[in-house]
Amino acid sequence: MKRICLFSLFLLSVLAGAVSCGGDGGSRTDDDTLRPLYETRHAQRFALLTDDRGPVLRVMNPWQGADSVAYDYRLVADTAAVLRSGEIRWPIRSAVCMSSTHVAFLDAVGRADAVKGVSGLDFITNPAVHAAGAKEVGYDNNLDYETIVALRPDVVFMYGLTGENAAAAKLRQLGVPVVYISDYLENDPLGRAEWIVPFGLLAGRMEQAVERFMHTENEYNTLGERVASQVGKRPGVMLNAPYKDVWYLPGDRSYMVRLLEDAGGDYLGKGEDTDVSRPVSAEKALLMMADADFWLGPGMAQNMAQLKADNRRFADLPVVRRGDVYNNNARTTPTGGSDFWESGAVRPDVVLADLVRILHPELLPDHELYYFRKLE
Repeated sequence: MKRICLFSLFLLSVLAGAVSCGGDGGSRTDDDTLRPLYETRHAQRFALLTDDRGPVLRVMNPWQGADSVAYDYRLVADTAAVLRSGEIRWPIRSAVCMSSTHVAFLDAVGRADAVKGVSGLDFITNPAVHAAGAKEVGYDNNLDYETIVALRPDVVFMYGLTGENAAAAKLRQLGVPVVYISDYLENDPLGRAEWIVPFGLLAGRMEQAVERFMHTENEYNTLGERVASQVGKRPGVMLNAPYKDVWYLPGDRSYMVRLLEDAGGDYLGKGEDTDVSRPVSAEKALLMMADADFWLGPGMAQNMAQLKADNRRFADLPVVRRGDVYNNNARTTPTGGSDFWESGAVRPDVVLADLVRILHPELLPDHELYYFRKLE
């Protein structure tokens, strides 16, 4: 079944997502009987509801540009003989993950063993997933449907980019339940981390998930408040690196810029009130770099020699001459997978601590960098 529900914006604002709709493969739910199971604190893209029949996961606007779209997934007892459209066997015992963050969220609730298949397995840093023998299942445009069906997963966690994922319809035709996950669209670092709660619910470990999220939230907010009260001058920071002479700068409302600001940094690429990256010429970006106190995330560079070899103009930048360049590749796989893009979504408090240690080392003199490292 392929069905999109347009739900009332008025009801959405009043009920914080307790509106009924049937999404792509989602079941149609009677709103009159639904009540909140969990009140989200930061996340904007999911709601957890319940009624006498059990829990419902609602995923809202699961791709860039989606407007008033929601998918409902009803969780049904693991003993159910037959699943109807939009139903997920619960608690899940096996899953296929199309994103590294899906792996990290399951691991965070102690269910890395449930990961039976992964898209981009070579880029996954979690050793437990490899040790358990998870299978590579291919990528969106070239999924290995035969392997996925053979794994008989309780669910395939997917994401959408600019619209419905065509692979989702194919998987449903093959009898494989699909759930959209839109954690990557949360611009608030704590909103992204809060997706541990629906993963905890799906895994039958919601209480553990909520406790872990509350700990993360407390750690993040405590450090953020300390930075806000003690930091005077904010150092200028440049993000990313050019690709074919185009520099993609995160929008002012993006996830990484929010982290940077909470860490006491001044983002030099400001100028667009959006959460979408904008392209600027390398020449323009290099002019901005003249004021950079720090440079974070310079592409795939492993060391300063490689950075300078990538573009000879980098060698003349003051920030490069001072050596204040850091990359988020402290924890990687041989093929280039980075744990920053895996467990970093679950632990924004650790990411924030890394950034504070870099920008204001006097505030966290004993913190050892976990995701970031200084290029030598």
